[in-house]
Amino acid sequence: MSTKWAVLKRDDLRAMGVSRSSLEQRISRGQLQRVGRSVYLEGPRLTGLHGWCQDVAVAVANWPDGLVTGQSAAGLYGLDGFDPPVPLAMQVPPGASGRGQGLRRWQSLEPPERVQGIWCTSPAETLLGLAADLDPRPGCTAASRKLPPVDLVELATESALRRGLVSVASLREVIESAHRRRGLPSLVEVLDRRPDQPPTESYLETRFVQVVRDAGLADFDRQVELSDEHGVIGRVDFQAGAIVVELVGRRWHLDRFDPDHRRYARLTAAGQLLLPFTFNHVEHHSEDVVATLLAALDRPARPDNRFGG
Repeated sequence: MSTKWAVLKRDDLRAMGVSRSSLEQRISRGQLQRVGRSVYLEGPRLTGLHGWCQDVAVAVANWPDGLVTGQSAAGLYGLDGFDPPVPLAMQVPPGASGRGQGLRRWQSLEPPERVQGIWCTSPAETLLGLAADLDPRPGCTAASRKLPPVDLVELATESALRRGLVSVASLREVIESAHRRRGLPSLVEVLDRRPDQPPTESYLETRFVQVVRDAGLADFDRQVELSDEHGVIGRVDFQAGAIVVELVGRRWHLDRFDPDHRRYARLTAAGQLLLPFTFNHVEHHSEDVVATLLAALDRPARPDNRFGG
């Protein structure tokens, strides 16, 4: 089945020379489908990711004064924890007409941004409103453990910080301007509990941070560059004293097998206790991860440690 489709408004069809009678003929032949007031879908109805994109485009066409926000905007921005399809959410001006699921009347705090051709709330305002429509759920389809809304917001926030879409300062400014927004407390909590350190570099690293915090363990330092007597070894994901944690994600590390293992060997020779964890460890066997960390933290430090950070 072809995935080519377009959302057309009545004015678009008039500009294409489509009369009222030819419009009805196209609808009867299945070439067009009414999907709103004077809004039509040209092409097939799709499912999955393409179907979700259709739903978003139709919603924008039905509420031209609205902005995609919340989970939908997070999905369009590609933020961690919100891989499409996610529930549709639209923000419209306070006096706008129209009713629909996911439709909220909020005044924008920042100028909107165009993402994949669709106008969305800014990244900072999107993060602000995320928790308003969230229920506990896994952070991705391959995970099984349900996360509370604040942890889902944290996944998206670290992703936005990593990509330079927002800064901690810009998020604080939006928080100061927000009044009685339903998602406000969750974003405040995310910022208040994160250390003054670089953002995580992947979904998996953020989940590791959450597992460590939920276990009551102290924060590990993030993105630490380490060296030995021969020079720089490289940057590690997390470090606490003589313990180094590397999160081995298949997407990034699959093509780095040899360089990674040379680095691991140098870290071990320098006296470090290297703990590599995979997605499966963190998402499906987090109790084992915590037990391993506790055992490592109880391990006496080696007196001949020649490691430098």
